[in-house]
Amino acid sequence: MKIDGIDIRKFNAKQLTVDIQPPKIAVENEWIDGAPVPLEFETFIKAGTLKLSILFRGDSRSQIVRNVSNFMALLTHGVVMQLDGYKGYYTGKLTDDSLSKTIVKTRYTVNLTFAGYMIDDEIKNTYIDKDTAQFDVLGTRDAPCIVEITPTVDMSEYRIDGFGDDPIIIKNLEAGKKIIIDGAAGTATQDGVNKFADVDLWDFPKLTHGQKYVLNFSSNKCVVVMRYNPMWI
Repeated sequence: MKIDGIDIRKFNAKQLTVDIQPPKIAVENEWIDGAPVPLEFETFIKAGTLKLSILFRGDSRSQIVRNVSNFMALLTHGVVMQLDGYKGYYTGKLTDDSLSKTIVKTRYTVNLTFAGYMIDDEIKNTYIDKDTAQFDVLGTRDAPCIVEITPTVDMSEYRIDGFGDDPIIIKNLEAGKKIIIDGAAGTATQDGVNKFADVDLWDFPKLTHGQKYVLNFSSNKCVVVMRYNPMWI
């Protein structure tokens, strides 16, 4: 098992048990007096639950407690976990923990509870000198995406249609200068510098799970890269 790329064997620890539970889903609806059927509203899916049991070993209780302390220091913020025996990653935030002694003084068990969800490896689609692009969105949750645009010539304006009802419009593009619109971070940059003043959008790019997207580009003089991690309930 790894946490943010760090193998927990570094702390003389081993993954024991994993219990992944989906989020509690309640379909939002309202039955108005006199209506023959209830009105159904959009259902927002929140976090699921991950329960982990981790075994710590050591030559003494003092050594184990210090290993546990160093391990717990990794969990003071949201983390991405690679679970032994599971495909993909679990991204979550710690909500509860407990430390238990075992009958063997050189063994301790830490029980952890996280709120989060599963994600897969990043999918990267690259479109070179294209006017249009098509792709299907994997996963069972809506996912933010990152769009990278690198023009091959200077442009006063570049437009992408298809992410929603409104287009993404970028102004003052320079040849070879990559513009990154990050739907997860909510930023627009050019070579690491804030570019938001030249970007006109209503919403940052987000992909609806199970949907087929057709994107239209106002020029074929760009390399467009779209990246996202499929997300699962």
